[in-house]
Amino acid sequence: MGLTLDIRTLFSALTVVSSCLAVALVFFSLTQKTYAGFRDWTKGTVLVALGYLLFMVRGVAPDLLSVMGANLAFVAGASMILLGISRFLGLPPQRRMLWLVPALAFIGVGFFYWLLPSAMGRGFVTSLAILVVGLYAAGLLLGHAPRGRRALYMTTGLMLALVGLGGLARVLVLLFTDPGHTLFTSNWAHAGYFLVALFAQLFWTVGFLLMNSERLKDELNQSRAQLAAVVKNQRKILDFLPDPTWVVDHAGRVVHWNRAMERLTKVPAEQMLGKGGYEHGLALYGERRPCLIDLAMQRSPEREAPYQDLEERDGVLVSAAAFLPVLGEGGRYVAGSATCLFDDQGRVSGAIETLRDVTAVKQAQAEREKLIEKLTEALENVKTLKGLIPICSHCKSIRRDEGYWQQLETFFSQNAEVEFSHGICPDCQEKYYKEFKEPPSSSGKGADPDDVG
Repeated sequence: MGLTLDIRTLFSALTVVSSCLAVALVFFSLTQKTYAGFRDWTKGTVLVALGYLLFMVRGVAPDLLSVMGANLAFVAGASMILLGISRFLGLPPQRRMLWLVPALAFIGVGFFYWLLPSAMGRGFVTSLAILVVGLYAAGLLLGHAPRGRRALYMTTGLMLALVGLGGLARVLVLLFTDPGHTLFTSNWAHAGYFLVALFAQLFWTVGFLLMNSERLKDELNQSRAQLAAVVKNQRKILDFLPDPTWVVDHAGRVVHWNRAMERLTKVPAEQMLGKGGYEHGLALYGERRPCLIDLAMQRSPEREAPYQDLEERDGVLVSAAAFLPVLGEGGRYVAGSATCLFDDQGRVSGAIETLRDVTAVKQAQAEREKLIEKLTEALENVKTLKGLIPICSHCKSIRRDEGYWQQLETFFSQNAEVEFSHGICPDCQEKYYKEFKEPPSSSGKGADPDDVG
C-alpha cells in the first residue's frame, strides 16, 4: 500500500511540475519577447500537462476521456512542439506531421481501446508516436543549430524522444514482468518512467527558454554591432563636416569634438573628450562659462545675458555672432546654432552645437559701415544750389536773397565750394584784345588764348 502511494505521489508530482511548466511558458510568452515557434512550444507543453491531468482523474472521469484523451493529448503536444521547432528554425511548418502522427495515433489507440482493449497496446502506440516525433525534432535541431549551440539544440530535441523511448521501454518491461499491471501499480518500471518523463520535460522546457534567450542575445549583439556601426558613421560624418561641431551628454561632458573644432580652437579632441565643467567654454572664451550648447539644455536669463541676438527657431537656438577673444590674433567672430538630443524615451540625452566663422563677414561689414559713415559725412559737406537764380544779363552778377549783388565767381565759391581759373575765349580775344593777337606762325598755329593775360 505504501509503494502504491509512492507511485501515485510520484505521478502527482509529475502532473504538478508539468502544469507549472506550462503556466511558466504561458506567462513568459505573454510578458517577454519570444520568437516564432515559442507559442507552439507553449501549446505543446500545455497539452502534455493536460494529458497528465486526464490520467489523474481516471476512475472519476469517463474512461473515454481519461484514456483516449490523455494519450492523444501527449501525441498532439509532441506534434505541436515539433511544429514550433520548425517555425523557430525558419523552416516550413511540419503541418503534415502535425496532423498525420496524431491521426495514426488515434487509430492505434482506438484499436487498443475499442477493438482489442490493452493498456500496454495503447502505451506502445503513444510512446512510438512520441519517439518518432522526438527523433525528427532532434534531427531538425541538430541540422540547423547555430554554431556552438548544437549540444543545446540537439539535447532539447532528444529529451522529447527520450519520453517516447522511455515509454517503449516501460511497455516492454511490463510485458514480460507484469502483464496485468495498472497505471498506478507499484512497479519500478513505472517509477523509472515517471522520473525520466519528469527530467525530460524539465530539460526541454529549460532548453526552449535557453534557445529563445540565446536568439535574443544574438539579436541584441547584432543590434549593438549595428548601433556601434551607426555611431561610428555618425562620428565620421561629424568629423567630415566643414563647420566646427561638438556634442555633449546630459551632464555637459564633451562626447565628440570634430576636426574643424580642433582647427578652430587648436585643442585636440583627446584633451576635450569626457571633460565637463564648461571645459568647452574655456577653449572658446578663455573662461569656464556656459555656451550656446548649454543653453539648449537649460535656459535661464543669467545664461542668456551675454547673447544679445539670441533666437529660437523650431527648437534650435541661434546666435548670429559671438566674439571669441582667445581664438587667433585679435579674436574671431562666430555664428552658432545648438539643439537638444533626445533618447527613445523622449528625455534630453545631450546637445549638439555647430559654429561658423563669420570674422571676414564682420570685418567687411565694419569696413562697409566706415565707408558709409565717410560718404554720409562728405554728403553733409556738399552744398547744392536749388531754385531760380537771378543773374545780370550784362555783368553776370547774381542777386542774393538779402538784396545785394555778388559776382558770379564769389557766389559759387561760397555756395558750391567751386573755384574759378580765368582765361579769355577766342571770341572775346578777337573782340576786345585784337591788338594783342599774335600773327599766325609758319606752322599755322595761333596763340593760345589761355596764355593771354
